[in-house]
Amino acid sequence: MKPLRLLSVSFDNQIAPWELPKFRGAIASKVGAEHEWFHNHNNETGGYHQRYPLIQYKIDTQGREMRPMLLFLDDCIEEAHNLFSQADWSVRIGATKQDLRIARLHVDQINLNVWDKPLHYRIHKWRALNSDKFREWQQMQSLAEKYTLLENLLSAHILSFARGVDWTLERRFEVKISKLLKEEWVSFKDIKVLAFTIEFSANVSLPNYIGLGNGAGEGFGVVRRQRGGEGGGD
Repeated sequence: MKPLRLLSVSFDNQIAPWELPKFRGAIASKVGAEHEWFHNHNNETGGYHQRYPLIQYKIDTQGREMRPMLLFLDDCIEEAHNLFSQADWSVRIGATKQDLRIARLHVDQINLNVWDKPLHYRIHKWRALNSDKFREWQQMQSLAEKYTLLENLLSAHILSFARGVDWTLERRFEVKISKLLKEEWVSFKDIKVLAFTIEFSANVSLPNYIGLGNGAGEGFGVVRRQRGGEGGGD
């Protein structure tokens, strides 16, 4: 069992989903390029860090309102002070200058564990496929084949999250997709990529709002716990 700390911060500013990359860029500029967890660029190599993002950018939907949200995981909660200590909270999101105001701040801790019974989740706009897996997906004829591929990829993405937060799983876990709700093309850095919204069960703890898969830190693959699940508690 691994205790995981989380800090989520929603801002009282309106934002469209396609503006989230601009919000991410605005926050990264505000805190400074030296704080690499905010932008994931490697300042030494000029490339990107190949690691699970412990600072993630989300859209917090409240009714019809969409607000930008930051999610800090585990040790990166300490990174939040690099934003909160700024004297000036104005940011430029695209062509618009806005003053950030905190709408909601929530601190939580959950126990990550592998349980005896499954928990039920939904993952939204999950970018599961790289180019090789996409070609494999295109060649598949049956839904059973596709489900097996997605289940294997989802298991791998859960393991990536576990490694990122330094959680050693004590035993094997199982992922089962119950429903493929949506298959859609989404834009990422001006490229169209395939994304899935699915319902699945897994006998592991997954915190609300974490991202899994490609673009996990940039609003893709957002996980939400579903009511009615069995398994252990947080």
